[in-house]
Amino acid sequence: LTGDDIREGLAAVISVKVSEPQFEGQTKTKLGNTEVKSFVQKVCNEQLTHWFEANPTDAKVVVNKAVSSAQARIAARKARELV
Repeated sequence: LTGDDIREGLAAVISVKVSEPQFEGQTKTKLGNTEVKSFVQKVCNEQLTHWFEANPTDAKVVVNKAVSSAQARIAARKARELV
């Protein structure tokens, strides 16, 4: 499984307040503060772990979706290689 397999179809909204935000690019659509990224990853990982433990049935659905995405990605790659 890759991160893309797990994130496929996932939509999330995260609100972060930063005293001195640094944005990437001219459109300023992506936050560039690396310390914020590390913090958000840590918090999301902890909270998702708790949620998976508290909701094993739903967690299984998420895992099955990720496995299906991985299988589809692998099948698509094999199909491209045959051409």
